[in-house]
Amino acid sequence: MLRKMTKFNSCWLIVAFVSLTSVTYGEEGIIFPVTTSKDEWWSNTIIYQVYPRSFKDSDNDGIGDLKGITEELDHFVDLGIEIVWINPIFKSPMYDMGYDVENYTMIDPIFGSMADFEELISEMNKRNLKLIIDFVPNHSSDQCEWFLKSIKQEGKYDEYYVWRNASNQDQLSNTSITPTPPNNWLSKFGGPAWSWNTERKQFYLHQLSDKQPDLNFRNSDVHKEILNIMEFWMDKGVAGFRFNAVGLLYEDKDFRNEPKSVGRENWPIYYSLDHIYTHDQPEVIDTVIEWRKFMNDYSNRTNTFSRLLAAEAHHHVCVFSLRNYYGNENNPGAQIPFNYHLLIQVRKDDLVYSVDRAIKFWFEVVPANNTPNWVMETHDTDRISSKYGSEMVQVFTALKLSLPGIDVTYYGSEIGMENVYVRHDQIQDSYDSGGQRNIESRDFARSPMQWNSKSNAGFTEAKKSWLPINPNYYKINVEEQKKISTSNYNFYKKMSQLRRTDTLKYGDLESFNITDSIYIIKRSLSGRETYLIVMNFGSETETVILSKVISNLKKKLYVYLGSENSGHSHSDTISTVSIVDNPLHLPPQSVVVLTDNLFNIDTFRNNAISYRKYNSSYICLLYVLLMIVYYVGIRT
Repeated sequence: MLRKMTKFNSCWLIVAFVSLTSVTYGEEGIIFPVTTSKDEWWSNTIIYQVYPRSFKDSDNDGIGDLKGITEELDHFVDLGIEIVWINPIFKSPMYDMGYDVENYTMIDPIFGSMADFEELISEMNKRNLKLIIDFVPNHSSDQCEWFLKSIKQEGKYDEYYVWRNASNQDQLSNTSITPTPPNNWLSKFGGPAWSWNTERKQFYLHQLSDKQPDLNFRNSDVHKEILNIMEFWMDKGVAGFRFNAVGLLYEDKDFRNEPKSVGRENWPIYYSLDHIYTHDQPEVIDTVIEWRKFMNDYSNRTNTFSRLLAAEAHHHVCVFSLRNYYGNENNPGAQIPFNYHLLIQVRKDDLVYSVDRAIKFWFEVVPANNTPNWVMETHDTDRISSKYGSEMVQVFTALKLSLPGIDVTYYGSEIGMENVYVRHDQIQDSYDSGGQRNIESRDFARSPMQWNSKSNAGFTEAKKSWLPINPNYYKINVEEQKKISTSNYNFYKKMSQLRRTDTLKYGDLESFNITDSIYIIKRSLSGRETYLIVMNFGSETETVILSKVISNLKKKLYVYLGSENSGHSHSDTISTVSIVDNPLHLPPQSVVVLTDNLFNIDTFRNNAISYRKYNSSYICLLYVLLMIVYYVGIRT
């Protein structure tokens, strides 16, 4: 036990050391070097997260559904999205909004039918879009047929779940004696992680709600069951899975008590323990590798595209333990272990330092030749606009879309949707991860998508939607923002287009801390354009003489894109050397994207497949040939 605690604490000491030593003011070294060209369909893309209840309602019951997603597929195409991730759609009692699965191969009726799902896949294929779905392997619903059979100890289902005798089992012949749990493990949803089943007369484990019993991954039949479900959905055309709560798959086989967590005595009860026996057990990585091998074998056997495995451990996992989820060269694991550093480590009172630290932390742990990923919003957390302010939406959009690898965009982020106020009587999902009922619930970031300024924001024609629609929909909606060139929507779209350049796909990443307010990302690639993303996180206008900070810059740069409040427009020129002749003046909470070679990114927007054929080197060659022809023509 002491050895494991020492390992855990050492991990965070390393994190602390890196955070204290990684930031210096002035020029920084390359923190992510140029990568070899990766042509995997997922390696330099955007994953768009759809919360299906809230995206689009097609049958006017006030709840979003699969047909609604199908109706709006062109929205993804217009934004340059290539992968759509849908939160759980399996048949479920919906106690935990679909994360309590009753049947893993059925569509829940509130979302439609299997025919609707097949239509969605078909329409996505026509648009060169790929679909990944949420998969909940750690636990099922207590209404799942497997659990009901396990209670009765029927055949192979007997040990499908984690059952244990009471610690006072030998005393229970006396009916006045109350069964006591086998150890001190706690549920994230409050109270013990064990519930007594009166029929089987044993406790079952549930690291979340008592309505979500944990599957027993030490049982080989459970492994086979999961693989069969994966194949079922891949046969339907699914391009991959986002596996939920992977870090909880295994628990200590000896069921030892977990130690107290020092310094957290006044925290919610769940955090009072150090969860060294229920989180990130060594067998977790073996199982992730098993899933990846199965998916690779499936693609090879069916002669189809490679599948994508995304793994969510949990928000507060130690940064250095996530590297193991990638596996290794001989035994690859998840292509995407979800990276929450920009979500949980960024502090509003120290934005430049904490943003830089969060980015560098991740590059400290990503093994060579693996793809980084970035998450800033989820269905369980505040929206960017509500956490940092509406002016910061375009700043953070530029930041996350300029980083190498994969961006995960939460629905509505492209228009700057904000948290919604949910009255107590409107709450649909009120469990949080601290073990107490949350008055505000987790619903604040799940309000219906705001499509237009019509009734119910164009989400539904029902009298009311399943959650209240944010009253600001009259001005914050897709239709209105498409008309405004400087809107959040069009800013997002232009940054998405920029990601198709070789520089942003394969180039070096450098970061520069200028002041407590100014942060710069530099992306460069030999023979290609260089881009500077200059952000002002502060509350005052700043003047930046770029050549004093970054070496080897041209004397003049061009504006590719400026935030609505930046005062800069496309093709404006900026001096990198002069303090009087067009230096960079950057208002508070604004961003500008500069380049040394301005060309029309729009030409690559709708032709991503052929982009490699006509990249900037080919354009330069064509220009040279045309000039030769021109001069030969003059001389003759």
